[in-house]
Amino acid sequence: MVSSSYASSLANSINIKNGGAGVYENDLVMLNPSTYTIGKYEVKMKIYVPANYGGYFNIGGAWVSGGTGYQYGIDVFFNSDGTGNVSTPSNGVFSYTMDAWNDVSVIINLATTTAELKINTTSVGTFPWGAASGFGCMDIFGVGYSNATNATEIASNFYVDDVELWNWTGVGIEENNLNSNFNIAPNPSNGNITIYSGDVSFDNSNLTVLDITGKVIFKDNLSFGVHESNSINLNVVDGIYFVNVMAGKELVTKKISIRN
Repeated sequence: MVSSSYASSLANSINIKNGGAGVYENDLVMLNPSTYTIGKYEVKMKIYVPANYGGYFNIGGAWVSGGTGYQYGIDVFFNSDGTGNVSTPSNGVFSYTMDAWNDVSVIINLATTTAELKINTTSVGTFPWGAASGFGCMDIFGVGYSNATNATEIASNFYVDDVELWNWTGVGIEENNLNSNFNIAPNPSNGNITIYSGDVSFDNSNLTVLDITGKVIFKDNLSFGVHESNSINLNVVDGIYFVNVMAGKELVTKKISIRN
């Protein structure tokens, strides 16, 4: 299922498809480290749906081998007319961009048993979480529909990249929102990056850059004013890295791709 046809970061993504209506080929189950029964979590990814195709994923409870008895928390459909919908036909209808990478976020709050869907940073809405067993996995499946009524099944062929699982348990929503105020450019980069602060300011903040194993490969102390910037040079090999900026209890994290 690894494909080089499209990629958001580096050279590859996951290609999920079917052979036409009712002819299912791919079903990728991505397990959490464990099945969470308390807390607040966010699944983030990028999805690319070529024109005339559809796509789909669900996030649910504890995975059951073979799928029998698996509990669906939320279903998200990407239809071939550029609309999407949530869990049931014509519910939570949204728009997305075909033939382009779309930012997808699902915030699962097990305390309120709800899941909020965001497409390209815009909230589609908050929906009931349907998995009583908790939050255990994401299932990316090769099924597609022509529109939000889910009446006509079509060929599915889509791509998924940059999947992340965040644990926001015990973290205030204000800290979550700070993430959207910071920006890093260019991304991808050759190692020379500029961090822009947006509508927030930090004094004496700690900046750390981690590789995908969690190893700290760069750190520094910075001060940000509103709409200010700081530039750094990372002399590292090609790959994915995480830039953390922390001031007190406030944390901002951005992922960057280095291509020399």
